[in-house]
Amino acid sequence: MTLITRLGAALVVLATALPFVASTSVSSNSCKTNEFWYESKGCCLPHGGPPAPPPPPKGHDCPPSNYYWNTNQGCCTPSHPPPPNNPPPQCRDGWSWYSNLHMCLPTPPSSPTPPPSHPSGAHGWKRHAHKRSVPLCPTGLDACPISGLAANDYECIDTAVELESCGGCASLGQGQDCTAIAGAWNVGCEQGRCAVYTCTFGFKRAPDGQSCIPL
Repeated sequence: MTLITRLGAALVVLATALPFVASTSVSSNSCKTNEFWYESKGCCLPHGGPPAPPPPPKGHDCPPSNYYWNTNQGCCTPSHPPPPNNPPPQCRDGWSWYSNLHMCLPTPPSSPTPPPSHPSGAHGWKRHAHKRSVPLCPTGLDACPISGLAANDYECIDTAVELESCGGCASLGQGQDCTAIAGAWNVGCEQGRCAVYTCTFGFKRAPDGQSCIPL
């Protein structure tokens, strides 16, 4: 084999290996001491998240517990390594988690329930019924004042499932903020009570499933 032939063969081998080297240049070994490897997005993330993460773009949201909007990745990323076998993150009420997009998006509205049919003769009763005050929110939702705005500004919240006003309006000092439970990683609000699904490293779930206990 001539020198030129050998050189050509070597160049072919080198060209073949270059894509592999480039594809493996970013790995868990490249993370700094204050970073962790996030396998789902194939990148290094800072422990604890950035000091002042930007808000998600309009129409997007991140789970309020241990997630933030990552501008570089264009999605929500965790502030700490997710526990193994972690269930899907819990979004705020009215939002749903899309695993393939790594973000919360508005929950599609359900089909409206048709009004009940009135039996014959019921219309007369309706005409003579006494007028009642119109509720601020639809049935099943609580009118919670919005902090920092005018006294008559409020939002309709389902406090049975809302993570940050679980069991009552947080702006009125009621209920519980499930995302503020110490050591909790993935939390939910079930029938007005906080539920801890997983805890961060160094904690374990309490027997009642509503808090985390330091190890």
